[in-house]
Amino acid sequence: MKNFAKECFSDLINLFFPPICLGCKSPLISNEKSICVHCEMQLPFTYFHLDKNNEMIQKLSDALKIDTATSLCYFEKDSILESLIYHLKYGGQQKLGEYFGELIIDLIKSNELFKNIEAVIPVPLNSKRKRKRGYNQVTVFGEKIAAYLGVPFVEGYLLRTQNTKQLAKTSSKDRSVILKNAFQIKTKNTSPKHWLLVDDVITTGATLEACGSLLLENPENRLSIATIGYRI
Repeated sequence: MKNFAKECFSDLINLFFPPICLGCKSPLISNEKSICVHCEMQLPFTYFHLDKNNEMIQKLSDALKIDTATSLCYFEKDSILESLIYHLKYGGQQKLGEYFGELIIDLIKSNELFKNIEAVIPVPLNSKRKRKRGYNQVTVFGEKIAAYLGVPFVEGYLLRTQNTKQLAKTSSKDRSVILKNAFQIKTKNTSPKHWLLVDDVITTGATLEACGSLLLENPENRLSIATIGYRI
């Protein structure tokens, strides 16, 4: 009875205040989550999960020994994905993390390389930035993947110790230097050996390289990577 009343109340709220698509602002219908079907069809999926030597793996493999890597979509300026990532990072729309998590799960569930993951870990935010924002934008994304894989989501093991400046306009070389000492591991006594490192968007790969290098300091560890966007 309580669940029925809750559903009726939710339906009533949606009738007068229907949820809107975060891509085009049109009202969502009952089977749509976060964005409408029209906007979802415009997302430029990479399908990197189908290519064992995709361009993301090639970008990262010079600096990291990785098992596999994938991004959900290509990230382009003034695109729907850029708008959605902005809502996720700065608009408090953490439900988008769950939405992107569900999308990437549908893609990787047929990939055997992702079935050996033992733990999912996010690229961390500096504590000051996290307090200001209130959350890490990739937490819900990572939690959704971890739940599907049946492995722990480990937050707080990898720390960001320096609140580096915005790096979007920084060269790849300078970015690597800035980020080299920006992270640290809280403790090295952990049991997972195959980590899945997750982030929102890969640009030069410097952030993932800095975090991945720390996770691979233990020679027994293995590393795979998944992001929502791949900047081209």
